[in-house]
Amino acid sequence: MADYSKTVNLPQTQFPQKGDLPKREPAFLEFWEKNRIYGQMQDSAKARGEQAWVLHDGPPYANGHIHIGHALNKILKDMAVKSHALMGYRSPYVPGWDCHGLPIEHALLKELKMGKRDVKDVPAFRTKAKEFAESWIQVQREEFRRLGGLGDWDAPYVTMSKEYESRILHAFSGMYAKGYIYRGLKPVYWCVYCDTALAEAEIEYKDKTSPSVYVALPIKKAPAPELASAEVVVWTTTPWTLPANMAVAFHPELEYSLIEAVRPDWKAPRRFLIAAKRRDDFVKTIGAESVKTLKSWAGAALAPRAGAKAPEFAYDKPFGGDGIGVLADYVTAEDGTGAVHTAPGHGADDFHTGKAYGIEILCPVDGFGRFTERAGKFAGLQIFKEGNPAVIEDLKASGRLLKDSQIQHSYPHCWRCKNPIVFRATEQWFLNVNHNGLRKRLLEAIGTVAWIPTEGRARISSMVEGRPDWCLSRQRVWGTPIPILYCAKCKKPQDAPEVLAAIEARVAKEGSNFWFDNAGVEVRLADFLPGAAASACACGNATVIRETDILDVWVDSGASWHAVLDPQGQTPADLYLEGSDQHRGWFQSSLVLSVALTGAAPYKTVLTHGFVLDDQGRAMHKSLGNVVAPQEVVGKLGADVLRMWVALADYSDDVRLSPKLLEGPTEAYRKIRNTLRYLLGNVCDFDPKTHAVEPKADMDRYALHCLAELVRDVYADYEAFRYRSAARRIVDFCNLVLSAFYLDASKDRLYTLAANAPERRAAQTVMYHALRALTTLSAPILSFTAEEAWQEMRRAVGALPGADAAAVPESVFLSDELVQAREAWMAPELAKRWEAVFDVRAKVSKALEEARSAKTIGGSLEARVRLVGGGNGGSSVLEQYRDQWPEILIVSQAEIVPGPGELKIEVAKAEGKKCARCWRWQADVGQADPQNKPDLCSRCVRQLA
Repeated sequence: MADYSKTVNLPQTQFPQKGDLPKREPAFLEFWEKNRIYGQMQDSAKARGEQAWVLHDGPPYANGHIHIGHALNKILKDMAVKSHALMGYRSPYVPGWDCHGLPIEHALLKELKMGKRDVKDVPAFRTKAKEFAESWIQVQREEFRRLGGLGDWDAPYVTMSKEYESRILHAFSGMYAKGYIYRGLKPVYWCVYCDTALAEAEIEYKDKTSPSVYVALPIKKAPAPELASAEVVVWTTTPWTLPANMAVAFHPELEYSLIEAVRPDWKAPRRFLIAAKRRDDFVKTIGAESVKTLKSWAGAALAPRAGAKAPEFAYDKPFGGDGIGVLADYVTAEDGTGAVHTAPGHGADDFHTGKAYGIEILCPVDGFGRFTERAGKFAGLQIFKEGNPAVIEDLKASGRLLKDSQIQHSYPHCWRCKNPIVFRATEQWFLNVNHNGLRKRLLEAIGTVAWIPTEGRARISSMVEGRPDWCLSRQRVWGTPIPILYCAKCKKPQDAPEVLAAIEARVAKEGSNFWFDNAGVEVRLADFLPGAAASACACGNATVIRETDILDVWVDSGASWHAVLDPQGQTPADLYLEGSDQHRGWFQSSLVLSVALTGAAPYKTVLTHGFVLDDQGRAMHKSLGNVVAPQEVVGKLGADVLRMWVALADYSDDVRLSPKLLEGPTEAYRKIRNTLRYLLGNVCDFDPKTHAVEPKADMDRYALHCLAELVRDVYADYEAFRYRSAARRIVDFCNLVLSAFYLDASKDRLYTLAANAPERRAAQTVMYHALRALTTLSAPILSFTAEEAWQEMRRAVGALPGADAAAVPESVFLSDELVQAREAWMAPELAKRWEAVFDVRAKVSKALEEARSAKTIGGSLEARVRLVGGGNGGSSVLEQYRDQWPEILIVSQAEIVPGPGELKIEVAKAEGKKCARCWRWQADVGQADPQNKPDLCSRCVRQLA
């Protein structure tokens, strides 16, 4: 038998079946960089006048290697940017880094083996901090680029640059001029380990075991004589705040009872004043016996309202001095005693009550969490480790401690050092969220934004509704300075607009290190700000001192729209995309600054994703051994597999990941790669300019219809950020339309017809369109593989005699495939008709499998299929495609016997002989050229003529 293998058009391609992505992908990073692919994307889009679509990058912190959460975030962003670029938008992407703040400062202090207050040369320390941040930016930039992201990596925005810092100060000055910013005494979240105030967004709630104490305070003065020898009982889980106790708060409408109780360790019965609803729980808790209620009063009858003098209520404070009774609506009888220990220097409610009643705002705790001299005998003790035990022991010795136990409860912790924080009343800079109706306007602005998922709107709204004034100041050195100068004589702020503008201008020119050079030293205003219009205070003094606090880093990042987008005319951004924790972080800080300064939100759409957990739903920790590092995944499987995992994930919720869970994305990737390889192999001799034809056969038109639907639907998915749906559609198209049907059914004409046969060129035309569309559609997800396939397609076209390689753009990311109209391919009536075709095909496939099991046939080409009946409309499809059924069913022969009733399928051995070239069984094998080609069918003889 002759060898006809060289006479058939077998697929040829240099696109390997095995991706070998860890080794192959870096070459495409070099290709993109060397050929300025991102720059070309922007240039060509601008030249075409395309509408801008801007995703604004939320800056990651420049400290440490990226983790899997970073990868999820950056890949989602990259898919959004690339998909919109391919849809015809000018889609710039400027990555950013958050550089100031505690993590870097802590790392340096640890390295230098010193504390914050040991830093004498602040500018030198800040220079080291800048170098530290720069080194990690370099590391993270390469790790992010390795994930396949395109962007302006050589010109990112960094919050420590002099240009950026000046824009932060410009935003500060604008809000200061509008009256939003003020300095005042308030209790703020304070980390005694980091020695700084914290914003609400820097607080994490975790379970903490705390002491739980019930303390009896002797009543000295009361409106009822029955209370003369009684004690009011308070409960607290922060005994260290008792030295700062100034009042006991009652709810005006709660009922309070005077009870008499006996306990074996007491010498005599004791009388206590507590909320009536708490009586039974209180008695049980302290282990009292023989309890009776003597009399009850409403809270309003026990203490005066703010501003009133009666009724009078006084008691002995825990460690000496007189405290007073006050009324407060926040008091409840849900726990404790219904009488609340009030320390105005250590709580927000306490503070407001203290201000209302004119009580001293006592805060006998320093920034490191040690009692000051105002705490008397406890001075010098660390409040948690030493203060709590000392306070409890003292109360026990005085007989005031009724019960001491431990309680586990949710408690605020520092986001950075993970230690419990305190409330501490200090002078700080604040942004007033109620000034000029800001809170209301923030809520209105939230309503103008599209939130994905929609629950985001309710979440951020509830946070804004309840948020306190924003504490802007931090007692650290690595950050943007608060640009306020004080007269060295009268201490009045020198805050004229021209002074703030001069500070901003100097920072823009030099950076902010000059502010920290000999910061505590008086300087002449004229020397410090040469050229400033103001040179002296109204009091006549010409010297000033500088504010030593820095701005909260959330001001830095929250001003990014102002620093990065506003100068380019790109506000509001089309999209902010971050983790769901940013509703209380970057989304909110950006919103506050933008609404305060411009009256509108800085973004049109906000998309949030969940956190990455392991396959059991646990957070990833080194101690659990469940950390999946993106570097490891990329090094083992390749970035495109990681990108496929991201695309297939339901990012609206927490996402799970483990080596096992990567198997699904890996298989999906293989299916797309294999499909691309098959398409590339079968268009290896196809020049789209000279060989393309208008497909007329219904099978080709149906494939184009499905392709048009794919382009349309993936386009819509990308526009709505439905990457999971887009990825599934692409995989399903490869599986169901191409692999399971069209590619298989087209093999015969592709392989065995003459190279230029119209039927073969029609199939190649369809495949070429599918190849270009698939590479383009999958490029936002499988960036490396799409580029690899595109370059192979480009190489193959360029290798053809007379072909124009320019017909295929330089990169898949320079293709306009998605914006090309595909309406002409849509054939809904044909698609409806082909539903009946596929119904017949499915039934025949089942019958062929049964015949194969019965050993009637081997492969499907050995079969002769007889289709009998199939009335009720089915016969019209059978008749219409009478000549195409062998190709559709991939059999050698098909006989159509129309008639009524159910379709009956008969499978028999095909008649004739097997053609040695096309492998079809035909009755005319050997008849066309019996002398020279006795083993070929007539069709194959014609093809070789």
